Amino acid sequence: MRFKDAAGKQPAIQASIKGAFTMLQGEYPLTLDSKNRVVLPASLRRELPEGELSTMVLTTGRRAQWLQLWTKGAWEERVDQICEKYDSDDEEAENFIRDVMASARSVELDKQYRFVLPDDKKKQIGARKEVVFIGMRDKIEIWAGEAYDVYRASREGKQEPPRSRGP
Repeated sequence: MRFKDAAGKQPAIQASIKGAFTMLQGEYPLTLDSKNRVVLPASLRRELPEGELSTMVLTTGRRAQWLQLWTKGAWEERVDQICEKYDSDDEEAENFIRDVMASARSVELDKQYRFVLPDDKKKQIGARKEVVFIGMRDKIEIWAGEAYDVYRASREGKQEPPRSRGP
């Protein structure tokens, strides 16, 4: 089932049995401006709920190789999933959740859908001027341009899927 956005034009949300999720996909090379701002690409914006385009959540990705940009709703769902997965008395789980939550930061998008990539986050992934946005189903990864080039080169000819978890 597909829903239309507020203007009735583009599909905004795809519904699933477990709940609504956005289908973000594609690769978008971008350049930071002199104020470290970057524009959220239009093709990704069209897949996000209209009410979720003013403030988003920026977090650190796995092994701090990339950043993740979430809608507030998708981030809240992810945090709930993480917290439900672990025992609240487990010290390692508590440390993990603390790290996840500490890495999260709200970013405000302006009327042109630009947001500032904070210096500490930019430094964390080694970004200079070139970044790449990757649509990853319910979130957007933000890679330093050079790091993404290295990753893509390492994946050349390796399009085989990993083993699945079950049948």
